[in-house]
Amino acid sequence: MGGVNPGGRRPPVVFLGPTLPVAEAARILAADYRPPAELGSVYRAARERPAAIGIVDGYFERVPAVWHKEILYALSLGVRVYGAASMGALRAAELAEFGMIPVGEVAEQYRLGVLTDDDEVAVLHAPTQGGYRPLSEPMVNIRATLAAAVREAVIGEEVAAALAARAKDMFYPDREWGALLDRAGADDPAAAAQLARLRAWLPAGAVDQKRLDAERLLAEMGRWIESGGGPPQVAPFPFEQTENWRELVVGDAGTAARAGDTPPGTDAGGVVERRSARGGRGREESGAVNGDGRPAAADWRGLRAGEVPRRHADQIGGVRELERLRRPLLVEGALDRWPALDRWNPAYLREKVGRTRVPVEFYPSGSYYGSWVQAPLRMDRYLDILTSPGEAERCYLAQVPLLDLLPELADDLSVPGCLAGAPELGLALFVGRDTVTALHYHSNEQALLCQVSGAKEVLLFPPSDHRHLNHHPWYSYRFNFSRIDFSAVPAGPNTPLRNTTPLRCTVRAGEALYIPLYWGHLVEGPGTTSSVTFFWRPTAGGTWWPPAMRLRAAVGGAVRRRLVTPVGDAFSRRFGLGG
Repeated sequence: MGGVNPGGRRPPVVFLGPTLPVAEAARILAADYRPPAELGSVYRAARERPAAIGIVDGYFERVPAVWHKEILYALSLGVRVYGAASMGALRAAELAEFGMIPVGEVAEQYRLGVLTDDDEVAVLHAPTQGGYRPLSEPMVNIRATLAAAVREAVIGEEVAAALAARAKDMFYPDREWGALLDRAGADDPAAAAQLARLRAWLPAGAVDQKRLDAERLLAEMGRWIESGGGPPQVAPFPFEQTENWRELVVGDAGTAARAGDTPPGTDAGGVVERRSARGGRGREESGAVNGDGRPAAADWRGLRAGEVPRRHADQIGGVRELERLRRPLLVEGALDRWPALDRWNPAYLREKVGRTRVPVEFYPSGSYYGSWVQAPLRMDRYLDILTSPGEAERCYLAQVPLLDLLPELADDLSVPGCLAGAPELGLALFVGRDTVTALHYHSNEQALLCQVSGAKEVLLFPPSDHRHLNHHPWYSYRFNFSRIDFSAVPAGPNTPLRNTTPLRCTVRAGEALYIPLYWGHLVEGPGTTSSVTFFWRPTAGGTWWPPAMRLRAAVGGAVRRRLVTPVGDAFSRRFGLGG
């Protein structure tokens, strides 16, 4: 269906993700299928003048959502825009009076005001390489399934209403039938009997309303294309070229784009068309591995670097001996008595702490050298992302206070002997896949990185190299992070790092790396890795540290505490940007 394009236009574009697999969608409609829509996606598609645009899925939390204005832009060009099932249903209900076409039950409920909350269609899903496999159940599907169960006399209306209310109270990534039915009806024998019938009726009786609506959208687009489509529709509104439109979507550089008349296939104001590895137009990606299409294994491997010295844990008398070195040290045998070395795997972590919510860093740009946003996620959901086939989404469970949030794991660890005599210790957990921690240094605490599983590649720079490392300004909250993207640093004699004297090492499971105060370190974790890091303030009579760096850290910290942070907090409160 849908093999002929009206007026010789390009094939229709459909933004699709967890709602329906592309292979199954393609059997309904021949189209250019792209990942879930985000800010700029519909704008770029509209510039290509496709036969039509269909929006099913869209990102909304970790990257900016598709903007209403870009849909209006597409409509102003005479492109038909359909929406259904998920983000498409939301936008279609909001923009129906402007010409966007809502399709399906979900869009209709939003249009009529029966549904109002965005979380009704939200799902947690695997990344692109995992096929966007859903990892939670959308609320609209739960409602449709409960309604079907009532019609088929599997459960009564009261039980259905109670389950719907319980599901609505759950955070959207936690919604799945097992969690919903767990302990439900425990105090009511009559309800328990109905729930037993519901468990037996599921999953065969479950209704996937979002999928049904997506299939209907594709069918309607196909029928319109088969009919010849007719002339481009005339938008019932004038499209306003606002300043926000130029800055947020089009940019300042494209004169033609500002006029709304950019020819297909060209770059308009920095919005660059992405193509597949095969050279043709492929499914767009939210960002390359490091924002430039290169893998996380960085060019710094060609940099001349000395090796970090090694010593066995039995040869180190305690923390003061470590500090007197003034240099990094790889400690062998530091974790010999740790049960974690044998226990920590995804199955064990699911069992011990799977239901605990942890703060996960997500990198919207697709680059670990860019900024991140933090979102609470249950540990088992995070492990689902890590263990999905293909390349992992750019996210990282980093710097998590283990003793506070995950005390169940404390018995798997012990304080290494080389830290004997250290003052109060902090303990942070790191779990990730193909991760990068950008170059930074610690200005107040020293660290012992203890590798539990996998291995990490570490590049370290002495304090004397800091003038070459382009750190953020002293007043920035990221003052101790370098602005250098090591995935793009050229190798050879012209590298900006040519005057540095770094050290490097590989920290394998069972080993620990001592990182002194002010030593810059870049850490890569190829594959799936887990580690814990002990932090402590230097002991009395410890190593001498550069006065200039101490002053930078102290003054910067005072300014941030007294000026930058209060002003930022006040701005957030004034404009409603706070949590």
